[in-house]
Amino acid sequence: MDVRYYPTHRLRDLRELVQRSADEFGDRTAFKELDPAGDLRSYSFSQLRDDVAALGTALLALGVAGRHVALVGESSYSYVLSYLAVVNAGAVIVPLDRELTVDELVLLVRKSDADLVLYGDSLAADVPAIRGDCPRLTGAISMDLYSAGTAERDELGVPDLLRIGRELLAHGDARFASVAIDPDACCAILFTSGTTGANKGVMLTPRNITAVVHGAYSLHRLRSVSLSVLPINHSYEFNLHVLGAIFGGITLCFNDSVKHVRENLGRFRPEMTLMVPMIVEALYKNIWREAEKNHLATHLRYGIWLSNALRRVGVDLRRYYFKPVIDSLGGRLNMIICGGAPLRSEVVKGMSDLGIEVYNGYGITECSPLISSNCVRNNIPGSVGIPIPCVRIRIDSPDADGNGEIQVKGDNVMVGYYKDDDATARSFTPDGWFKTGDLGHLGRRDALFITGRQKNLIILPNGKNVQPEELEEHLLASIDYVQEVVVHASTDEAGVEHIVATAFLDTTFVQVVGSDEAEARFKADVARHNRKLAGYKQIHQAQVRDCEFTKTSTKKIKRNVAQGAMT
Repeated sequence: MDVRYYPTHRLRDLRELVQRSADEFGDRTAFKELDPAGDLRSYSFSQLRDDVAALGTALLALGVAGRHVALVGESSYSYVLSYLAVVNAGAVIVPLDRELTVDELVLLVRKSDADLVLYGDSLAADVPAIRGDCPRLTGAISMDLYSAGTAERDELGVPDLLRIGRELLAHGDARFASVAIDPDACCAILFTSGTTGANKGVMLTPRNITAVVHGAYSLHRLRSVSLSVLPINHSYEFNLHVLGAIFGGITLCFNDSVKHVRENLGRFRPEMTLMVPMIVEALYKNIWREAEKNHLATHLRYGIWLSNALRRVGVDLRRYYFKPVIDSLGGRLNMIICGGAPLRSEVVKGMSDLGIEVYNGYGITECSPLISSNCVRNNIPGSVGIPIPCVRIRIDSPDADGNGEIQVKGDNVMVGYYKDDDATARSFTPDGWFKTGDLGHLGRRDALFITGRQKNLIILPNGKNVQPEELEEHLLASIDYVQEVVVHASTDEAGVEHIVATAFLDTTFVQVVGSDEAEARFKADVARHNRKLAGYKQIHQAQVRDCEFTKTSTKKIKRNVAQGAMT
């Protein structure tokens, strides 16, 4: 079929992004955030351009051109400013997860050959230890915009560099504007989250990154105010949300803590946001939990039935009928773009029934990260949408159901893994297609459907293949007190391999019925669930755990850690 895309401008690099946004949106607010005192701070698109130029000029004076710069910090205007100043000064940015331990940060700083580190408040106390274990580092710069001044620091901070850069620019320093940016040269090294193995440094170019910004706007017409809740170091949040907001003139409001999401929805009143499935599902479950708690669940179900009946004849009253629900989420939220993992279709429909559209997409860090997404024009239930314009998708060696490895070719695909030629070679086919390692098929309207992860595939002794994600999805959908579940293979004492489901249950449910009864009910419900499955897919053992699974910063369960602890 012919996919309809919105026409949109294709950027050459991130310098053009910054300049174009200042030209088009000027003094409109680009970013909002809360300072340490809780006061609201705002920054315009014009200020972003001027600050990037000033900081970039000062960094060039420090000799940053051609160097690698590690970036570790909280979601903030200063983080965005630092990232853009580094890449547009001809250096390579290395965003790192601030939740990592000092030992993990040291490992990645060394692995990336970083010469300089820009850090946020949460890392300040650990900087001396990191510098002591990373002799290559020549400096560490605080990104704090709101401290009293340099008296508290041994080295210059971003506010000092902004002042120095402005002075240099005022005296005619044109080095920053003169930097030649190669759209096909590595400008960022992003380490994969390591859900199934060791971290690898993904090398992205300006062409890679601008391809996904273009792709996002080819599919979506985004809203004017958005809330940033995901870790800013992740490519999904930075490349799509932050850079996408700059491209589209969106005001991006930074959430200061995961504990304050509901509070900040009310404070900033966004019209849209980007989330991962775990957060969307938590929001959806909380809506129904509150309805049950207030004895309004029956009323809400009737309202949904009536609303859907009216929608079938062209009358949409969702924003009126479900105003209390929408008000609890800030009052204006009407769109969530969800990525990082497949989202259950019943959650997508359930949120839509209440007046909030959720568009599930698909990507991988090595693809900058966007590959496909649902959107208003093409929203196919159960799928992860249609490919963005620059991407081609093929299914390798499909089985009888059409499922095979998803392979990708396009401007969004990385140039390789940093200093790891063997891993790079293994990730591409001889004819140049990137092997995602995910399993799926192309369905109606050329939409992509994800069915599992190749590394997670359970191959039984009889040769049958079982995709654990399929079983996990069914368990989450049919057993409402299951909070998290991992399905995996285990070998018993006789050497026979069988399928195991290990779950973390809703804590309130466990407190009410007791831990022994909770485990007994889970086992009984799994047995009931088995009756709906083919014999080879049935779960042979069900067990519960008393704590959540270890997760990445984007809330994906680390399956290698989980299975290592359980088998």
